[in-house]
Amino acid sequence: MGDIMTTPAGHHSRDDLTLLDPADAPPFGPYARWSRRVVAFLLDNAILAGLMFVVVGPGLAPSMLPGLDNDGSLGLAIADLRWSESAWMLGAVLTTTLLQAYTGATPGKRAVGIVVVNRDSGRPVGLVTTVLRWLAHFLDAIFCIGYLRPLWDAERRTFADSLLSTVVVQSRSPAPHPWIAPLVRPGRPGARVVTASAVVLCTAGALFTVGPTSSTSGNFASSAMCTTGDPTTGPGMPQISEATFTSAGTGTISRWGVTHPLPSTGERSEITLAWDGSLPADADVSLEAVLTSPDGSRLEYSSRLDTDGTGFGADPTSPGTIEIPANDLLGIDAGWSWRVQMRVDGVAIPGCGGRVPF
Repeated sequence: MGDIMTTPAGHHSRDDLTLLDPADAPPFGPYARWSRRVVAFLLDNAILAGLMFVVVGPGLAPSMLPGLDNDGSLGLAIADLRWSESAWMLGAVLTTTLLQAYTGATPGKRAVGIVVVNRDSGRPVGLVTTVLRWLAHFLDAIFCIGYLRPLWDAERRTFADSLLSTVVVQSRSPAPHPWIAPLVRPGRPGARVVTASAVVLCTAGALFTVGPTSSTSGNFASSAMCTTGDPTTGPGMPQISEATFTSAGTGTISRWGVTHPLPSTGERSEITLAWDGSLPADADVSLEAVLTSPDGSRLEYSSRLDTDGTGFGADPTSPGTIEIPANDLLGIDAGWSWRVQMRVDGVAIPGCGGRVPF
């Protein structure tokens, strides 16, 4: 009797525990591994998040799956920056949806080599089913059980896949959707170009999502010591000792050479004055400031101090504050200067100043 030859059993990864009978395997490709689906999701999110940073700023980007947020900037996302207000982002979402509907794959799926197709025909499912499948993912988002279901389901389907009769298979060339079949050339010579383009998009998205980030603060201060008193103001009059210009402007955030202003905190800028000496009771007292541009244009502000028993009280104590609306500083560039003084019963008490702190 001849020797009996045996072949060692192949090794299966944890992601390949579902062993299919050949008669049950789909004729249009093996079911996609769960790990590939996760990577495709991350790549698609990176594309949307990267584009969001480039065209809008570090805001909340749309997510490819309901319930899985896409802040797009590693915790730096700003909720007030909305992707739905950008034509670029709306176009990206629409394009991604159409690619999924009529080619079976988003750029992320194309890069990892998987497609979403009808369970029976093996063709991309079209726009209506694609949208319904996305909405059905809300069921998968409950405790993420549906998103994990491909790990143990025989056909590696989420609840949305089961409801819409779709499967995700490993392929880059599914049978074309009937609407685009006339456009598909035999042999699909452009398939490699499309795949390469998808990889480039995914790479660019990842770079602008997690790339090196630098930022600047929008808070600045400029202080000046007012050391010279003016004897002409009369004995017993207070003398300004120090003034500080504090700006609560907008900061910036940059990534790969793309810079965006950060949203304003809404805080006002202000100039704080400190003085030595007491103010006469019931005196007419005001704090005055002037901002001057290099071409001589001016912004003037005045803040009255109460000395009648309300507000500051009968004897206002330093420091006092002149508030400057945040919007007043939007057009101010380098080169502006500021100067302050106090006026008591019409008598100007000279102060000091400096450069606008930005």
